[in-house]
Amino acid sequence: MKILLVSNMYPSTQFPSYGVFVKNTEQILLSEGWNVSKVVLTKKTSKWQKLLSYFLYYITIIVKALFGQYNIIYAHYAAHNALPLLIVKKLNKNALIYTNVHGSDVVPEVKSQEKYQPNVRKLLQASTKVICPSHYYRDLVSAKYGIEKSKIEVFPSGGVNKELFYPMQDSNQAMRELQLDPDFQYIGFVGRVDVGKGWDIFLKAISEVKGLGFMEKRRFIFVGKGAQQDKFEQMVDELGLRNEMAYYPLLPQEKLSKVYNCIDVFCFPTTRKGESLGLVGLEAMACGVPVIGSEIGGLLDYIEDGKNGFLFAAGDSDALKDKLIKYFQLDEFEKQNLKQNAINKASEYEVEAIKPKLIQVFKQEMRVSD
Repeated sequence: MKILLVSNMYPSTQFPSYGVFVKNTEQILLSEGWNVSKVVLTKKTSKWQKLLSYFLYYITIIVKALFGQYNIIYAHYAAHNALPLLIVKKLNKNALIYTNVHGSDVVPEVKSQEKYQPNVRKLLQASTKVICPSHYYRDLVSAKYGIEKSKIEVFPSGGVNKELFYPMQDSNQAMRELQLDPDFQYIGFVGRVDVGKGWDIFLKAISEVKGLGFMEKRRFIFVGKGAQQDKFEQMVDELGLRNEMAYYPLLPQEKLSKVYNCIDVFCFPTTRKGESLGLVGLEAMACGVPVIGSEIGGLLDYIEDGKNGFLFAAGDSDALKDKLIKYFQLDEFEKQNLKQNAINKASEYEVEAIKPKLIQVFKQEMRVSD
């Protein structure tokens, strides 16, 4: 089978986590022995670089899709790929397109993203298959665009790589590498410093926890960088949290695994209705870390309140604070139960566990073609 993988997000040396799930799905398809070509964009920081890159990217998609004789065009992200793919579909009505939707594809986060919605609708309706990262997101896509659920497949964004994310026997080496003090317990956050990711809710909750005296033997690790960086730095200083924070702007997945193994609990305070899965939460759980997450989006697919973590009302820093304190006050036996249940749930999302699902979706088309 010949597959053309299309994505406007793909990891690079400079931005190793940018679209890493796209690379993970590519590896699954390659492992089946299929011929996978790709047209992808890595992250650009300059406006002019972005404009030129997208122009060339769109031209390449159209040319390859029309003349490459591919069985399936597999696109990650509908919003930014809809235009060239709709042109392809118009010129070749027999083109088979599988569209993997994520986040703001369906739930725009800012006004500027609203303009893509008409084309997103057209592309999803023209696609042979629509792939969603969670059951929550599948229901959202079906309701918003009037697409039959039988056309929508659930596949959790490339899954969790168990070769990278697992509980280390001894986290002291990771502590040393990250220059962390082993005398402290650590609370973790990993995510972009952008609208809706909940970084501000996290900082407010940590400040409130500190005010109640729960940070004397605790610190927090913050991994992330983004458009709201200045606001983040200002809030850290205003809340007096600089001395309690270990900060890492960007880390490759290998280092993220070490971060997860150094933390006692992970916070996922997103407010995005378009949080289609939240792979960082699953990666933390795979390392044996309970997750305290917003009661929203794809997190509801895997966080079981009181069993492998805790859920709290999205956007409520007081509620996050209460759940953190609840976790701190658990005895060691209760914490170990949460940790083991977190590992068990994450194992359902490991690459080897979910790989057959994606392969089966693509093989369906092979049987139809035969």
